[in-house]
Amino acid sequence: MPRRIAFARIEHGRATEWLTSLVLLGFAMTLALPGDTFTMSPSYQGFRNLGFDEAAISTPLSLLASMRLVALYVNGSWQRTPMLRAVGAVVGATVFTMLTITFAWNWITHSNIALSTGPATYGTLALFDFLAAYRSGADVRASRSH
Repeated sequence: MPRRIAFARIEHGRATEWLTSLVLLGFAMTLALPGDTFTMSPSYQGFRNLGFDEAAISTPLSLLASMRLVALYVNGSWQRTPMLRAVGAVVGATVFTMLTITFAWNWITHSNIALSTGPATYGTLALFDFLAAYRSGADVRASRSH
């Protein structure tokens, strides 16, 4: 890994942004693989009940995650792009919040269903993306004052 990227990821607090972007890409790529993940796991019943299919989720999420990874790479390699990072973090936080709610949907609406680990996992990722959005916003203000 080039030294400049490692420095931007670790020293400037971008590691959580890289992590959440890669988790989002991994989620999307897993859904894009052959097979029907939504019918194989009861954790995805909320997605099915809300009318989602795997392609409708994996395509936009893989594009979003890829764009965010490119923005983070550019930010760490050539120029500072705190506004792109802020937008990516807000969108990421929104997506993770939506995943949290969708994974919890059946538990919320039916009292006899066990809660999966999805809400806690994706809720934590949403929290850290909200924090990344705040930090990126501070970077936007700092870059404008220079």
